[in-house]
Amino acid sequence: MRTIVIINQKGGCGKTTSSINLAAGFAARGCRTLLVDMDPQSHCAAGLGVPEEKLDLTVYDALRADPGAPINRDRLVWHVSKNLDLIPSHMMLAGLESSRGGLEGQPDKELRLRSVIDRVSRESSSADESGRVPRRYDVCLIDCSPSIGLLSYNAIAAGREVIIPVETSFFSLKGAAKQVQTVRSIARRVGIRLNPRVLATMHDPAQPLARDLLDDLRDRFGTGLIPLAIRYDQTLKEAASYGQPIEKYRPDSIGAEDYRSLCEWLIEHATIERPEPELFTENPADQQLEAKPAPQDHAPQPTTLPNTPSKPSPLIAQSVECDSTTTPSLTRAQEMAIRSRNRSTDSDTLVAQAPAEPLKRSMMPHRPVAIEVVDDRVVQPIPEPSQQVKHLLGVRAVTGGVLFVQAASIGTRVQIAGSFNAWNPAASDLKLNEELGIFELFCKLPEGTYEYKIVVDGQWMLDPHNPTSIKNGIGSQNNIVRVRDK
Repeated sequence: MRTIVIINQKGGCGKTTSSINLAAGFAARGCRTLLVDMDPQSHCAAGLGVPEEKLDLTVYDALRADPGAPINRDRLVWHVSKNLDLIPSHMMLAGLESSRGGLEGQPDKELRLRSVIDRVSRESSSADESGRVPRRYDVCLIDCSPSIGLLSYNAIAAGREVIIPVETSFFSLKGAAKQVQTVRSIARRVGIRLNPRVLATMHDPAQPLARDLLDDLRDRFGTGLIPLAIRYDQTLKEAASYGQPIEKYRPDSIGAEDYRSLCEWLIEHATIERPEPELFTENPADQQLEAKPAPQDHAPQPTTLPNTPSKPSPLIAQSVECDSTTTPSLTRAQEMAIRSRNRSTDSDTLVAQAPAEPLKRSMMPHRPVAIEVVDDRVVQPIPEPSQQVKHLLGVRAVTGGVLFVQAASIGTRVQIAGSFNAWNPAASDLKLNEELGIFELFCKLPEGTYEYKIVVDGQWMLDPHNPTSIKNGIGSQNNIVRVRDK
């Protein structure tokens, strides 16, 4: 079982959002997943539609219990959905860090969470023939509180991977290096060695400052920065207000796409094991847990607003039939989500549309590093550029504009971000020419000098075939191209 700790002292950086959506993403890909909420605010339960009044035991009770005492999984672990379990939190958890919290003076006070996870995840008390104790889960995620104290020490002591979400803003960037140092210091104190990974979150690629700060993160942390950024998406907040992960609420959204990519990257690089798709079976213990009220039953339900057709709302992943004589009231969060989604329309009522069809996804999009998987897919070789176009690689001023050309072997998606398109890579996708083995794009531009960078599979970089560049004022370079009227 791989345990991933998601931590940052700074609040509002997407820590809980990442925890919820990574857990749901792993579960959707067949990984038996346990999410542990170590934040006294208990936002994981709210974000997954688990009703607080239905919670019995929480992680607070488990940490205070005698380490040698058995754990009642039926009362502690909430079965959220297939392959996804939650150990919820409670506001009383904050009291554990005080001198009267019950753990002060205990020799194992920093190792209590490790013991809890170990006992909850065991399928049996004895080892199998290989000497390993069978586990219920393939991956465990721990959502930490936005502070450094006993709770954070417990989380880091229980983990083997640490992710530090950092939004691409100035103040977050200033504190990122200190946060990495703090995590390493705590790890040394509890007797383990960790190499934290930084994750860029709430990134707006349309903002030049955000792009510059992302470049700065790459320069500072190198391979310590996860080569994927979670873009800012209002839909992530809407999904939380409905108690659903983004992949269930809006699978076609930007946020869902980014968290899917992050899950796949972590499965490959964090060596997370998962069963083969055809071997997925319901765990008998999970079937017993499903006797609990399903969290989705307690999540805010979709409604039909007055004077609108009784059709499924595009804002809800699941629709229900409402009595035409009654209209259930919306929560404030739901109302704001609907207004935000429809703020561009002239009508004051919600226009009902058919829900978007979920994206078709493979259960095994990537091959995990730690296990051998037989992949019978036919992979087409990446074509090399033909001899007649190799001299065109890079950028070339042509009549009426410029021609961008990159080798097809550079990546699967190539874009251009520059001063001519507001530094928005989504506005300038290069098209693959399989016959010539290149990506190409013609941009019609007036006479002038333009700065640009290429974006390969989401990663910003200098054009390897254009040696002309200038400083951009933040410690890195931009390529330039000059267009002259002929």
